[in-house]
Amino acid sequence: MKIKRFAWGLLLLVLHAAWFLLLARFPDFSLFIVFVPLAAVFNLTRHARVRNTYISIFVIFWLALFQYESVRGFLLNDRWKLNAPKTRFLFPPAGWIMFYTVEPEAGYFEVIGVKGRQTHVIDPHHIFRVRTIGYDNIHRGILGTAYNPNNPYVAADFCRYLNHRFPEFDEFLFMGYFYPNIIEKPFDRRQRIIYRCDEKHVRF
Repeated sequence: MKIKRFAWGLLLLVLHAAWFLLLARFPDFSLFIVFVPLAAVFNLTRHARVRNTYISIFVIFWLALFQYESVRGFLLNDRWKLNAPKTRFLFPPAGWIMFYTVEPEAGYFEVIGVKGRQTHVIDPHHIFRVRTIGYDNIHRGILGTAYNPNNPYVAADFCRYLNHRFPEFDEFLFMGYFYPNIIEKPFDRRQRIIYRCDEKHVRF
């Protein structure tokens, strides 16, 4: 039993030494190499305590790296001009940027299918045929890419796709909902039909 533990300990030591060597030899790919031990342990061991320990180390490391990139992007380089080194392949400094500037204007879009006198709001997940992959992009307003005031062909292409995807509807309404100042007046919502289209025409 002691020999087995010694052998395992020696193997782990060698593997960690090889890991550090890779980090030193290929610094440009350190962001990927650094996760190799976590992935290996998580997939190869069944010991819950070992797995939990490695996951905890990973979380602590990632939080530290995450905070460093945010501090580097917003303070060290931008304000204090220190030219701190950037972590390769980790961009942009997310996190803080999501709360850095909150504009008062807000809005979103919907597609409404019309059949006779009945209307039906079409779920964007059904439009783009996604379940989990791309789900976050829908919440970030990917539907807004179907409207480009400088390029009417975008609407025409999108309408052709809608008619192909949902042939049961007679026409479609592309609706826009806008909040002029959602911070001070969260219930002041404006709405209008951006364009409507059927199988042959697009009307703005």
